[in-house]
This record gives sequence, C-alpha cells and structure tokens, in this order.
Amino acid sequence: MTSSHRFPLPGGGRRRAICGTNSNRMLLLVLVSHFLLLSFCLVEADDYTIDPNNKSLLVALGCFWCAEQAFELYAPGVVEVVSGYAGGQNDNPTYRNHPGHYEVILIEYDPLKTSYELLVGYAWRNLDPFDGNGQFCDKGTSYLPAIFYANEEQRETAERVRSEILEIKQWDENDVKVPHLERPQFWTAEKYHQDYYIKNPNNYAYYKSRCGRTNRLKQVWGEEEYYCYHDLTLGCLNGTAHNEEGNLVDAEVNQKNAPEEDENPHLPVMTIVLIVVVSLAGCLFVVSCFCKPSWL
Repeated sequence: MTSSHRFPLPGGGRRRAICGTNSNRMLLLVLVSHFLLLSFCLVEADDYTIDPNNKSLLVALGCFWCAEQAFELYAPGVVEVVSGYAGGQNDNPTYRNHPGHYEVILIEYDPLKTSYELLVGYAWRNLDPFDGNGQFCDKGTSYLPAIFYANEEQRETAERVRSEILEIKQWDENDVKVPHLERPQFWTAEKYHQDYYIKNPNNYAYYKSRCGRTNRLKQVWGEEEYYCYHDLTLGCLNGTAHNEEGNLVDAEVNQKNAPEEDENPHLPVMTIVLIVVVSLAGCLFVVSCFCKPSWL
C-alpha cells in the first residue's frame, strides 16, 4: 500500500490513511473516532512487575494491539503480554506524548514451558522484515520493528534465530530491516490499550483487516507458515515446545477469554455514528452558506 496522505498521531508515529478508496476512508474514520474517544481517557504509565519465577522478552512489531493478541493467543508458555513504550526520549510516556518511543510488547513467559529463542521466532513470524518505515499500514518511529536483548546470551540467541531464518528463506541481509537492540526501559501503556482485541473486538478486527496485517504476513512467510504460527493446534510444533533448559515439554497456550476474530468485520458502530454526525454537520454548513436569510 502506498500513500501521499498520512494521518498524524502523537509521539512521532503515523497511522497511514489512503484517500483514494472508500475502504481506506473508512479506516481513517475508525482511527479518528478511536483517537477522539481515547483522548478523554485517563492516562497512566508505569513499569510492569514480572513474577520472580518467570522471565520476559521485549519486542516491537508495529501496532501493539496486534502484537499483544498474537502472543497471548498463539505463543506457548506465555503468561501475560503488556502493551507499552520503550526507547524514546522521555520518562512516563503516554500515547499522546512518546517522542522516539517504539510501540512494544513486554512478554512475560514461564521458562519451564518455553524459551527466549522460541518466542523470538514467533516475533519474526508476526512482522514484515522488509519494511524499515513502520509496519503494515502504520508508518513512523512508533511502529518500527525491533528485537531487544537484555544480555549477551540473548543477543547471541537473537542473532542465531535471525541467521537461521535468512538461510532458510534465502533472504538478502541488506533487505532485512529488523535491528537487534539493547533492551531499554519499558513503560506500560494506558489501560485502554491493554487487551484491546478483547475489550473492542469489532473495532479491532476492522482495523486489523483494513491495515492489511494478515495478508502481508501470509505474503511474506507463506500461508502454511503463517497458520503454523497462528493456529490453536500448534501444528508446527507438534504440540511441544523447548523450554529454557532445552527440554521438550507439552506446549501450553494461556489464552484469555477472547472472542473469535471476525475475518470479515463490518464498520464499527461508533464510526458509523461519526460519519452521520460529520455528514450532517457538512450539510448544515453548506445550507448556511447558500441559503442565507434575506435580512442578512
């Protein structure tokens, strides 16, 4: 998707909107309505505390709503996923003020049920490695992809996963735009961003569909590999996973009570209301311009 018109968002990131088709106009209205509604919500940012028996991984995969859903629904051994910000210029960032920050997810996982290496592999299958300007329809600093490491062991593991993928796919290193970066401070995003796919399933499904995330992932990785990493039967792992100790264990997915995702979502109700209100306001403005009372 290409665009010459972009809808700016706070913090340097931009959700791209194409003005050439009705579907993309609808996507723009969805995002505008979300922004107007969310701007009234109380902002709240703080660190997230990891259970001492668990470990964590930080990745940037574009929109954190989608990244959070992917890991909570499909990645084995994941305890919790938290949306947030990292790597920017200010402390206590918010959605309206996060200059230079990535949208990231903090993945808390049980090292007895999965591993950093396995989850890094999952992260790759949920990003477009060739987009150095953002991810999918979202462009700007906030949506750049990155894999973060907390120590030398994690850095070496991340490099190994990357090398294996490039070798299997026969991709040119110069074409891949996913950096490995030292892990920065993580800041939890506002409450309305957490579990967004559960709280607002219709709006989320419409945004994700119109943003083209699923179609692009299938194009990059192939449909078979896409479903291998987005299938509840965990077919690609044969129902097993290697943990941090290198042992093969039964794969467990700690799913939340998420509604089934609609593959053909309809326009959200709030967006329809916004369209009606804006249309009526426009009509009234036109009428007021051309139908002035005689006494004026």
